[in-house]
Amino acid sequence: LVLIGSPRGLEKSSSASLSRSITEPFDETEWTIDRIHLHQAVQSEEATADLNAQVDAAELILFAAPLYVDSLPAPAIRAFEQIATHRTGRTDAQKVPRFAVLVNCGFVEPQHNRTAVGICRRFSEVAGFEWSGDLMLGAAGARTGRVLRALREAGQALSKGFPILPEVRKRVRRPVIPRLAYILVGNLMWRRMAKRLGVSKSELLAQPYL
Repeated sequence: LVLIGSPRGLEKSSSASLSRSITEPFDETEWTIDRIHLHQAVQSEEATADLNAQVDAAELILFAAPLYVDSLPAPAIRAFEQIATHRTGRTDAQKVPRFAVLVNCGFVEPQHNRTAVGICRRFSEVAGFEWSGDLMLGAAGARTGRVLRALREAGQALSKGFPILPEVRKRVRRPVIPRLAYILVGNLMWRRMAKRLGVSKSELLAQPYL
């Protein structure tokens, strides 16, 4: 079961695209893959009940989402709370789903995702899942050859019942571009946007709270 926490949904979001790279190896096996957009899943009691039922039936859950203000999008957090409430205190002997996480951010340094991944890990504990590892991507989930190969390796491990290997997690966390280059390109984009919107250089560099 793939849970997409991006507001952009199952087709247009980077989170959905990255998750498909992870699940590619599953297409070569007998796995059945279902995908849920969490923003829709919390819109009604019926949708939430369906989400809980699919979570209970899953052998493996992959959660993919963007970083929002050092955390996760609010509807994703709400879905986590509802799933945890549904599963807390259960005494039945149903199987324990494995839980893996991918969080991507716009910053070049993937470590900005640590707090969000910590939230996911805490949710996994409360919901009674088996933690199977995390992947933290920077630069808006840039899909370089190295990143795509690592995502596929993560999927291969998960499809065989193993957690994501530490060396794979490390390769994904490595910045895809030098920090200085990222800053230069970012500044260029801001200047172009300011020019298009009629913002002067002095306004762009203003420090009203200094």
